[in-house]
Order: sequence, then structure tokens, then C-alpha cells
Amino acid sequence: MNFLNLFKGGCTHEKISVNSRGAYCPDCGKFVTVKWYIVRCACCGIKRVAYVDYNDNIRTRDRYCPNCGTMETVVEELDKINFIDINFAVHKKTAEERHINLQNRTQVWTDADDCSPQLLLENKCAG
Repeated sequence: MNFLNLFKGGCTHEKISVNSRGAYCPDCGKFVTVKWYIVRCACCGIKRVAYVDYNDNIRTRDRYCPNCGTMETVVEELDKINFIDINFAVHKKTAEERHINLQNRTQVWTDADDCSPQLLLENKCAG
């Protein structure tokens, strides 16, 4: 666990792969979704290198666009990342509360179907 996360007081979901769309965290038991974000310049639309700051905000590494010089950006949310965008994208792991109602659940178990006819051996005795 990271020293900074000690002050945040939460699980970092380190065992959840960034390649999964969502899974249950084995450390805290919550369902965690993984979202990817790409930051683009609002003026010219080029991709900007981004990071997630300590308050879980998505920020650009450089304050101004190297192409047109503007400061405004647009953040795009993606479900999965394309390998071309991996140098520009950042991801966030978000815990969701999913309550499973166990009282209204019905489970049915069935045995293997044994309907094949069985041949009984005939006892042919001499006599």
C-alpha cells in the first residue's frame, strides 16, 4: 500500500488488472470498474500526456498545448484502451457498491440425467 493512500483511508485495488473492465477486489470485496481517459486539446484536438493527481483529478503534464498554445482541454472517457493511445491515456479504478440480494434467490440442483435404458441380463439355466 502506498504511503499516501494511508491518509486517504481506502483500498487501492492493486490486484485488479487494468485490462479488465471490472472485477471484485480480493482485498476489500468491492466491485471495481476500470475506466481509461484521454485528454485532448480543446482547440486543435491533439492528444496530451495526462496523469491523475492526488485528488483523483485528471491533469495534463504540460500546462499549455505544444501545438496551438491554449490551456483548455477535453477529457474523453473510454471503456478500453487502444494500444496506440497508451502513452497518452490514464486509468482510474472506481469501487462500486453492488448489493446481492440473497434472500430472494432460488437455486436448483439437478442430478445427471440417467434415462438411458439398461439391459437386464437374462439367466438362461439349462433345465
